[in-house]
Amino acid sequence: MQIIIIEDEYSFNQIIYNSINKILIKKDLDYSLKTFKEYDDNLRKIIYNDDIKIYIIDLKLDGHSGYDICREIREQACDWNSIIIISSVHNEKENIVSLRLGIFTYLSKLCDFESNLRETILFAIHIMKKNKFLKINRDCEISIKDICYILKEKNSKYCVIKTFYDEYRIRKSLKELEHKLHFKKHKNYLLINENNTRIIEKNRIVFHHKIEIKCE
Repeated sequence: MQIIIIEDEYSFNQIIYNSINKILIKKDLDYSLKTFKEYDDNLRKIIYNDDIKIYIIDLKLDGHSGYDICREIREQACDWNSIIIISSVHNEKENIVSLRLGIFTYLSKLCDFESNLRETILFAIHIMKKNKFLKINRDCEISIKDICYILKEKNSKYCVIKTFYDEYRIRKSLKELEHKLHFKKHKNYLLINENNTRIIEKNRIVFHHKIEIKCE
């Protein structure tokens, strides 16, 4: 699990780091906790790697907007699975920008910041652990990162999920799976996991491990 802190104010940077570090040590989790005071090449490399992360981003960085970083994570790096938490000196209301960028929540630096941070991180960790797997049925769940594509069966209430290792049928709608997994909709009947693709063409998609699907 990677947790990325982007905060240019030293005191808050340390508060966030120390609070989260204590939580993760108590939980005995395998984690990487990194802090940044500005947007730089090292942060950019992290944004564009394939790992799912938890971000805590200051809304107003020196010379950079927290929303700009959010847009890069979502729209340019195509990462819709990582959790983004915004910290601000104000209570930010839900708005079109936050909905469009999938902001998890806002934390006010002026109101019970440490307590709210601890509660938020614990909830985010719970979601991350839960979202690593997709439940197929009562006895089976699969790793989301292993999914290549999801295909809607014709004239059926089922979808076919193709992983690197097997195929599964699940009684869920394509729309429901799209909302949960944030995979890219390539056709009206097809969702693809872009993290596992090598070639995307109009009528053909090639995934890692030589898995391929023809699109009508």
